[in-house]
Amino acid sequence: MYKVPWGENLKRTLIALMGALTLVAAGPLAAQAADPTPAQVQTGFSSSAYGSYIVNADKSLVSGPTASSTISCTAATGKTSSNNVAATNVPLVGSVGAAQTNIKTLLTATGKRTEANSTIAGATLLGGLISAGTITSKSTADKSTTGAYSGTNETTIADLKVLGIAVKASPAPNTVIDLKDPLLGSLGKVTLNGQEKRLVNGTYQVATTAIRVQILKAGLPGLNIGTDIRLGVSAAKLTPPQAGYFTGNGFSTKASLLSGLVKSGATAYAEVKCAGGTSTANVAGASIPGVLTAGAATTNTNATLTPAPKVTVINTLAGLNVLGGLITADAIKAETSASRATAGGTVTLTDTSTFTNLKIKGLASINASVAPNTVVQVAGLGKVTLHKVFKSSSSVAVVMVEIVLEQALGALPTGSKIQIGSASSGVHS
Repeated sequence: MYKVPWGENLKRTLIALMGALTLVAAGPLAAQAADPTPAQVQTGFSSSAYGSYIVNADKSLVSGPTASSTISCTAATGKTSSNNVAATNVPLVGSVGAAQTNIKTLLTATGKRTEANSTIAGATLLGGLISAGTITSKSTADKSTTGAYSGTNETTIADLKVLGIAVKASPAPNTVIDLKDPLLGSLGKVTLNGQEKRLVNGTYQVATTAIRVQILKAGLPGLNIGTDIRLGVSAAKLTPPQAGYFTGNGFSTKASLLSGLVKSGATAYAEVKCAGGTSTANVAGASIPGVLTAGAATTNTNATLTPAPKVTVINTLAGLNVLGGLITADAIKAETSASRATAGGTVTLTDTSTFTNLKIKGLASINASVAPNTVVQVAGLGKVTLHKVFKSSSSVAVVMVEIVLEQALGALPTGSKIQIGSASSGVHS
């Protein structure tokens, strides 16, 4: 019998042992190198949709954006936003049917996605030069486990007619039609199924506009050159991931009707930048005729990611006088902050808001050290909430004085809400 030399036996043993070690090592190493699951795809979401937006070049005519929905400043999937509005008649432009929008962020089998949808029941514009049945647009943006971006644009317009000529329900992308009236000549252009896809500095956006009408020549009564009409707009956007996203804003005064319609817009309004940074707004003074006057006001926001995500919002108001001295204060400061020490950890919320020399006529117990969420009934005015505070797991908001009117005052009817000195801050994933 042939015998394998001792040296050859040792060589074979070593080769077998090396092979066994390689197989043992390959298992765990292969598992570590496996493709990431969709949940591990890192991206932020910032999507929006609205039904219609109509604006004259000089802003003398503005309608919308109607039924506006937005999801922004988040990396979380499973988020939704929706809105709707009844039919709208816009003077000199035409009628736009009821609109509905919805947005969502999704975890898919291959990555993460955001979808934006807009639907309008129909529209008749420019005295019938343009008419349509149901108008829809949809935009989607995806990021795969490999980091690849992709997206889709979709537009459907039922019973569409431009200048009396029927147009197919699914026009080719970025179809342009000359808006040429037989008597007035070329007035502008109509763009159907407007589409955009772009990747800039790590942000991927897919946007769709079902119908856009641009007036480029005078001729239609009341519509200046530059008038812009947009119907069925959706935009899906993916942004670079970050350690945290910020929310919040501050303002000095605001008044709204019982229906929620804003009667006197927010003054000294500044919004937190969701990716971090600073913003400032100020006014020399503010007033709501027949109700109040306020001194100079400033709002400052500051958001930083390092060493840990933190946002601070401060609104300061130099003085307040409601109804000739019924409520007065020398100064008001609304100040909130939100911070998170570790990714995904608990958010720390602070409220360091203060009054200086606060007084309500006839209520000696009300002073600058009033407790948060103090509610009093003030004769001739209504329900007054002082230092109103709302907290969630990731945000804090304060309104230093909130008044709900029990009678009409100035241009504000009964039930109107007046807010004075507001600051909100939040940090979330």
